[in-house]
Amino acid sequence: MPPSSLTTPSLAAQIIRRLKAHGVKRIFGIPGGGSSLALIEAAGHAGIDFILTRTETAAAFMAAVTGESTGTPGVLLTGIGPGAASAVNGVAYAYLEKSPVILITDGPASTPHQALDQNALYRPITKFSGRLRPDEGASGIEKAIQTALAKPWGPVQLDLTADDALMPVSSHSASSQAPDAIEFKKIDIESARSLIAASRKPVILAGLEARHGGAPEALRHMAEALSCPVLLSYKASGVLPASHSSFTGLFTGAIAEAGILHAADLIILFGFDAIEIIPGRWPYESPVLELRPAPATPLPVEPAACVTGDLSAIAEMVMPDLKVSGWSAENIAQARKDITRTLALHGAGHTAESAMEAAAELA
Repeated sequence: MPPSSLTTPSLAAQIIRRLKAHGVKRIFGIPGGGSSLALIEAAGHAGIDFILTRTETAAAFMAAVTGESTGTPGVLLTGIGPGAASAVNGVAYAYLEKSPVILITDGPASTPHQALDQNALYRPITKFSGRLRPDEGASGIEKAIQTALAKPWGPVQLDLTADDALMPVSSHSASSQAPDAIEFKKIDIESARSLIAASRKPVILAGLEARHGGAPEALRHMAEALSCPVLLSYKASGVLPASHSSFTGLFTGAIAEAGILHAADLIILFGFDAIEIIPGRWPYESPVLELRPAPATPLPVEPAACVTGDLSAIAEMVMPDLKVSGWSAENIAQARKDITRTLALHGAGHTAESAMEAAAELA
């Protein structure tokens, strides 16, 4: 280690400082030598645990689920070439399921037998793929963190060589700035208000983006103002309690919820992502209003209107136009029973469903 590193933090130490500032508590992976050893040592000094996994794939999934469940970036380290390639499955999961992940791969390799263009490998399944360099100081990792956390969330891949990781860099901290907010377009808000005002039987489909920040509370306020059915995707389970009077069941993409959606005259997609819809023809004729936090993968149905921005703010802006729908409490309760009956597991004695119901009741 260079003598100056005794007084000036290394790039590895600056990277770990920025990760800790964003709430990172543990790092997953398999060290292959090189930069990963410097990062693990710096993490130990900073009080961040390193979790050694059996495979890089396991580390990637653990990082992805950490990011998805906490909103803090999940972090993983891999070695050069084959080690880096072994994390592809987990990073692809993070990319599709919108999980914030920071993947730091050792390299690029300086010898031919492990040479692999790791940036090219990960470019199709990450929001950004690049390299951490000493001349950028802490700004390189800060930019990567902000990219992973910008809506929609997703993974970032960064190469880091052993020499660069040990290089002393400026100790000044990079500023931690939230991504720029997306401004609403007045015409989009007006279109949304018109659709809601003209609707008598709206149904809300809440998706994975409804899990974050004030979105669950905004969803509840909308549901109560409209007194309408709310269906949740698998990823959004829990954003509206199952005990809530508007909760109608899961959106499966199949026939279970078809009855209530065919009866709707407006379908409001609240933070719904295209990944949550089974590919194929959209079967419903009612107009669709899409409320989303950021531009995303196009849906299989062309929305009649789309508002992009913070979901809480969107809900607040349309709230004055919300009025009690034509759905009765009996309509919603019957739809909930019908969906539950369709999805019920049948068998002699206890089933997985009855065991879960008993556990839920006791808890």
